This record gives sequence, C-alpha cells and structure tokens, in this order.
Amino acid sequence: MVLLIGVIVLTTFFIFPDSRVTLVFEILGTLTVFSLFFLFKKKWLLFIAISAIPISTGVILPQTGMSISFPSELLTAALALFVSIQILRNKIELSLLKHPLTVLLLIDLGWIGISTIFSTSSDISAKRMMMKCAFFLVFYLLVGSFSFRDRSKVLKLLLLYVFGLIPVMYFTFVKHMSYDFDLRTVSEICRPYFNEHTIYAACLAFVIPIVLIVLWNSKIFKLSLSWKLLLGATFLFLLSQEVLALSRAALISLVAAFFFYLFLKTKWKTTVLFGFMALLLTVGTIYENQIFDSFQKTEAVSNDGNLSNHISSVTNVKTDASNLERINRWICAIEMFKEKPLTGFGPGTYQFEYGQFQTSEFKTYISTNHGDQGNAHSEYLTYLSETGLPGFLIYLVLVFYTIQLGIQNYHRIIDKKEKVMLLAILLGLITFFVHGLVNAFIDQDKMAFLVYASMAAIALFDIQNRKNKTIDNEDHLQAIGQTGD
Repeated sequence: MVLLIGVIVLTTFFIFPDSRVTLVFEILGTLTVFSLFFLFKKKWLLFIAISAIPISTGVILPQTGMSISFPSELLTAALALFVSIQILRNKIELSLLKHPLTVLLLIDLGWIGISTIFSTSSDISAKRMMMKCAFFLVFYLLVGSFSFRDRSKVLKLLLLYVFGLIPVMYFTFVKHMSYDFDLRTVSEICRPYFNEHTIYAACLAFVIPIVLIVLWNSKIFKLSLSWKLLLGATFLFLLSQEVLALSRAALISLVAAFFFYLFLKTKWKTTVLFGFMALLLTVGTIYENQIFDSFQKTEAVSNDGNLSNHISSVTNVKTDASNLERINRWICAIEMFKEKPLTGFGPGTYQFEYGQFQTSEFKTYISTNHGDQGNAHSEYLTYLSETGLPGFLIYLVLVFYTIQLGIQNYHRIIDKKEKVMLLAILLGLITFFVHGLVNAFIDQDKMAFLVYASMAAIALFDIQNRKNKTIDNEDHLQAIGQTGD
C-alpha cells in the first residue's frame, strides 16, 4: 500500500511538474510515504530516493521563498537524519569511516565549513554546507554501508538511477521531436527535470560507460535475455540522447573515458598517466601563443543549429559566445581568488559575486550586467573562488587520490566480476572529472549521487583488497612458521 502511494505521488508529479494545484498533495503525500518508510523500510526509502533523483524538479516552498529539488531533497534530508543517528549509535562500518578517502571527504567538508564562517553570504554558504553534508551522509556513507558486504549493490543502485532517467529521456525526446529536433532548442528541452542540457548530458555521459560495460559483460553478470534487451535498449536510448543533448564537454569526457580505458588495459603505472598529463600541460604552456592563434582561426559557432559546427566550435575562442562566456567566468573566478585567496568568498557565493569582477574586455552579449546567472563553469575554479587555495588543493588531492585508488585496485582485483564493476564505476568518474574542467555540477543532487556513490564503491573495493592482503600475509607467515617447525 505504501509503495502504491509512492508510485502515485511520483507519477502525478512527473505528469504535472509545473502544476501548483498538485503541490500541496505532492508534499503531503511524499511526507507520508517517506515517514512510513523511515519507520519500517529504510532500504526502500533509499531505493525511492535514488530513483526519484532524475525526475525531481525545482519547486519553491510556499511562504519561504526556498527552492528545493522535489521530492529527492526531502527524501535525502530524511535519510541524512537516519545516517546521523546511525553514526551516533556506532552502526556505520568503522573501516569505511576510517578509510583515507572518507577522511579526505571529511577534510573537504571541514574546510568548506571554515569558508562558510568567513563567507560574504553566510546564509547561502550555510545552506550549501548542509547540502554537501547531506550528500556525504546519504550518497557516500549510507550507500557505502548498504553495499559494504556486497559491492555489487552500488552498481545496482547506479542502474536504478539509470532506470529513473528513462522517463526523463522519453519526455525530452518527445519535446525535442515537437521542435523537429532543432538543435537550437537543446538548452531548454530537458526542463523542468534538468536545469539545462549540459548537466543532463553530463549525467548521461557518467552512466553510459556503466551500462555499456554491464551489457558487454552480460555473461559475467549472468543476465537473462530480458535484462539484456532492456539494457541494450536503454544504452541506445542513452547514446541517442547524449548526441541530441549537444554538449561538447560531455562528448569529450566520453572520449577521455575511452582513452583512460586503453590506459588501464596497458597496465601502465599511475605515475605514467600523471606524467603524461604534466607533459601536455608543459607543451601547452610552451606553445601557448601558437595554440591560441590556431584557435582564433576557427570560426564555427555552437548555437547555429549545425551539429558539425557545434563540435568544431570547441576551439573557437574568437567569436563563439559560449566559449567566450566561459573564459569570462574563469577570469572572474581567478580574480575572486586573488581578492580572497585563503578562504574564498564562501560556498555557493560565486553566482552572486562574480559580476563585480567582470570587465568589458571579456564580457559577451550573453553576459549579464549583474553577473547573476550561472556558475564558474569549472569544478576546480569554483573551489578556488569559493573556498580559496586550501579548498582548491584539497579538491585536487581528492580527485587524484580517487583516480589512483581506482587504478591500484583495478590491477589488484582477481575476481572478474568485481574487476568489471570497478572498471565501470571508475570510467563514470573519469567523465565527471574531465567534464569538471569546463562545468560545475557537484552541488546538484542529480550529479552528486553518481559521484559520491562511485567514490564509496572505490573505497569499498580498497577495503576488501586490504583485507585480502592482510589475510594473505597472515597465511604466508603461518606457512613460514610451520616450515620452521
């Protein structure tokens, strides 16, 4: 009965996302459902929360002016409360809490807290801090604890998210079809479920490697024919929507994930990967002027409705408004960092502060005078401007440590199923880390779940491999002792 109420609530909200008439019913219905699940079926509350993330929409709560992603943020808040209670009761796995990746995430949260204290808008930063804490508690700790003894559960939760994407993809496809697939409409066709096409494309890019690898290794996962057909159709749908979403950064991130896959197969050391990245950065710095001159010769723009021009416009830094506006935002972020290099302006404040750092030299026709639309278009520069140099460095360490941990464990794992699972999750994360160079989405629950849950999975694989290594060492010492006797 409770599950039926939940289905009715979510279905009604999906059909009438903008209807104020149903808002009270939706809120009361959702509160009823997750209250019952919170008391009796917390596992199913987690399932509903994850599947509801893709179809959640932004609504403004009456009399408050607050905007929330409904119903996912209400469900996440309830689960965050549950996890907090579990921590106090020592019910969270200690090895997960003590893991270095968890510690790094806590250090990240700690510095965000310090930046919040010195924020130029303390209320905004406090809300962002609370949201980050909720993501960490639910998407990392709860998912990690839920999957602690069976790491395949993380993959199943990620696939549950994918299935939640299907109705959104269908809605977007039908809406796009009504515009005769005019590529100039891509920015808005995924609303109200996604703010715009870049976050939509980024989430699609994250899950495409996961679905593909599970489908490709269907024998290892012992999938039935019906599951193969379902995943096959879902993959084709994801791929078509990725192309139609028309996000250059998302497509580049998928290419990067493919090359990272080839790197894993060569079994090179992590130092080779990071060394290659350093080499590219060095060459780019040395030949900066020549590269910039070649970029200026590109005249293709991204908003003329032509697919080939949209892709080739990625190097147009002369006339393409999208690229020029990104440069404008990046320069503003750097100038903000120079203004407050230690603590930054505070979490969530970039969109309210960058306007004062705009100059006529870099403003475009899509810039706003008040600078009140959008973010820094970079996860890394967002950290730099909002949390200062320490926050930026903490995030860099978190990114590189996660990649290194994933690579190490991929090469250590012997079991084929677990190796494939880790590969799928790691490739998804690579798309996010690469996409994060030119866009910033970690503060949105639609991306936060994918990132934090994947990090939790990598931590779990590492914990298991450390246990296996300890057992092997003990067995080896025992064998030596017996030989000595």
